Amino acid sequence: MYMMKRNGVKITGALLALTLFVLPAAPVLAEKLPGAGYSPVQLEAVQTKEMTYYKAGSASIPGTLEWVTGTAALKFLPLSVTGDVTSVVLDGGVYWIGTETGLQRVDFGASDTKDIVQYMAGPRYLYGGDDHVTGLASDGQNGIWVRTASGVTHIAMPEKTLHDKSFIYEDLVKSILDRRGMVHGAGFTFTEMDSTLDAVNYNSKTGVFTSTPTTSDNDGLWTAMYAMGEIFRYKALQEQYGASPASGEQAEIADARAAALRATKAVLLLDYVSGRGNGFPARSYMLTSEASAATVGNSVYGYQSQNGFWFQNFVGPDMTNPNGIIPSMQRNDGVEPIGYSMVRVTKDAENKKGSTLFPSGGTDVLNYNGLGLSQAAIDELNLTRPEGQKLGIDIKTRVGTTVTGAVYQVLPVITAATNNNDAKEDKTTGINNKPLFQLTAPVYEQIPEFFNDLFPDSAIVDGHIDMNQIVYKADTSADEVDGHYAMFYTAYKYLVGDSTDPELLELKSLIEETTHRMTELILKDDHYYIEDATGKSTQWSRWFAKYFNDSLGVMEQQVQWQSKIGVDEKGDDALSYGYEDGPLNALQVMAALKSASYIVAASYPADSAKYELAYEQAFAGSYSKEEPYINGKGYMAMAQDYIERRLVRQATNAYSENDNQPVTMDNAGDGTNTNATLHNDWTQYINYSDEELGWFPVFILVTLEQDAGRHAQIVAAYDQWYSNEVREENPFYTFLYQLAHPDKTDVDLQSAVRFLYRFPEFQIEFPVQWDRQDVLYIEPGDRDDYKQTNYALAPDERRIIKHNSNPFENDSQTTGANPGYNYHSGSIEAGSVFTLPYWLGRYFEIIKE
Repeated sequence: MYMMKRNGVKITGALLALTLFVLPAAPVLAEKLPGAGYSPVQLEAVQTKEMTYYKAGSASIPGTLEWVTGTAALKFLPLSVTGDVTSVVLDGGVYWIGTETGLQRVDFGASDTKDIVQYMAGPRYLYGGDDHVTGLASDGQNGIWVRTASGVTHIAMPEKTLHDKSFIYEDLVKSILDRRGMVHGAGFTFTEMDSTLDAVNYNSKTGVFTSTPTTSDNDGLWTAMYAMGEIFRYKALQEQYGASPASGEQAEIADARAAALRATKAVLLLDYVSGRGNGFPARSYMLTSEASAATVGNSVYGYQSQNGFWFQNFVGPDMTNPNGIIPSMQRNDGVEPIGYSMVRVTKDAENKKGSTLFPSGGTDVLNYNGLGLSQAAIDELNLTRPEGQKLGIDIKTRVGTTVTGAVYQVLPVITAATNNNDAKEDKTTGINNKPLFQLTAPVYEQIPEFFNDLFPDSAIVDGHIDMNQIVYKADTSADEVDGHYAMFYTAYKYLVGDSTDPELLELKSLIEETTHRMTELILKDDHYYIEDATGKSTQWSRWFAKYFNDSLGVMEQQVQWQSKIGVDEKGDDALSYGYEDGPLNALQVMAALKSASYIVAASYPADSAKYELAYEQAFAGSYSKEEPYINGKGYMAMAQDYIERRLVRQATNAYSENDNQPVTMDNAGDGTNTNATLHNDWTQYINYSDEELGWFPVFILVTLEQDAGRHAQIVAAYDQWYSNEVREENPFYTFLYQLAHPDKTDVDLQSAVRFLYRFPEFQIEFPVQWDRQDVLYIEPGDRDDYKQTNYALAPDERRIIKHNSNPFENDSQTTGANPGYNYHSGSIEAGSVFTLPYWLGRYFEIIKE
């Protein structure tokens, strides 16, 4: 097939020809929010690091390099601090300083003072992580050659725009990071096809990346992030190129539209792969042909090493469900199942009893955060089970012991080894040793043909996706729901809009249907959770008031509450399992209701009004703290408790660690919670994953809420999150803060832009050297294992992370020089951390290029 390449984007000749005729020519103007007072930051081309790695002795190392092994050029520092300096090159006003512990680039003319000194160490920059520099050589083009005993690295510094850089991330998605439209990190292999080049350069035009992407724990969330970035890319390019784009510009717009549509479909598909027909969002799915989906003996009864709560579909006229259908999955509209799905044998399915949720107590399965079946589900399934095989009576698993005796549950998989015994992982099952019980769920509908193009031909049978090749992951999380609603809203408003394109209209219809189904599932019986095949909520998709506030009214009556300590009458920790999640989850369900009301307004007007009323209830006074709990009421007030709830959780942890005594300067130990409590420093008890998840509902709410009073309350809630996020200098958060405060003119956009400038072109997970003398370290946070920096390092000087990890944490240390370091393979993340804020910033004119 003929391929053309423009700035790294590969576009087929057929697609290019097509776009010249069918793409809409009219530009869509970017939207500044009403009252916007900020001025966009004008982006510029900047020097960008590109590395080529040569093993010691490589014939490809140029023999003409003039190696510098002296320090004479270094005259601006006293000799007392240059003892470990091995070589110095002064090139165009920039000092390259080789030391025994890495390489420094010093440029007193840097536009940002934080970039005056840049530190390079570890295998990303120095061959094999050998940080002892033995020589330097200028390349005459602002870059440097760096020699160590292990090898040589050429660090080129070509000038690139952020737009140029974005093409690299797009190419990587197409070549190795796309798994039927889902986008996330993967293992890779890199091969240099030019046999005359004995080196590794990931930017090489003759280099080839290959990979076999596998399932990820939150496929929908990561892909939603990518999809949203591609949607804003599509809209920003339409605006930039105007009413009459050149052919190459039209091709780029078409490429953005295709990427946005493909990723959007991949996320939407997760709401259909189970065939349950009730809006249940699967966490991920695999084809039975994938290596990760393999089971012992290749049967549904054999053990699957890919852990989680996985179901295999069995669809067809001869497929008879061996179990009954639990009440909540029965339909009363006359639709009969077309098959069933059976849970696979995994560690979780056999062993995940979970923690207790409610301090008020109880051994009922609903008080456990695991996969045990509800009593209603057990009772229904027992109606079709013979005597001697009744669940909960004859077949059950022991999950704990209380003062009243053993506690049993019916877990999704019970084997001869676990029946009436302790829950544990059993790998011995198979066709000749079937589990005594395997949970099933009904399949009511085929996957719509709209998704056929995501699958290989081998997965299409009689014009439909062969559901018998589908293995899907249940036990979905609020992370998934978070991403789904944000992407539904973004795709509906910005990708589809008022388009009359048939494919986009079909997408619009499916988004409306899925949004309606999922919202109905959450609000069913006013229970405010996503129900799974167990007959109760999934482990993490809960938004009901008791989950956040169980016994809170009692705790507030105790004297310890004055010290922000949540205990019961006995003085024991009584904070509910979901207490600290309350502010985030409140925003999540509010955003789900608000976006659902917007999306289904035309197709389901009555339900749209119902969702709006449920949303408005969030602004109705305070939330409930004792029975009877009212789900959804006062959730805006709970959203504004973000800092307070972290202080309470932190102080309560410190109290428990201190023998149930409030922490004072006189009795304090040296624990993280203790120290942070003494200083009232809630930033040491941050879940950085929650920060990332909080972005999505806030984006929906600040761009959709039109009422000034409510908008102000939403923004006030987000301001609490941003009081820590501002330290991270991350455009993902900074640009959202600017959208929340469109009138502000003093937001530090420059630091956010610097993040994008310094973002590595290849998100390869190299070990990072953290043994640095130029950084002040502080103690680990409560959730961390390693010390932290006291300010955010540039992205190209720290480990590769998504937004869900602590960017200050000292992690992934190098282990010293490794002359045999393998640059040909490793793990690489998708560039969505860059592309979403970059294109969102372009679209909303926060940045301009």
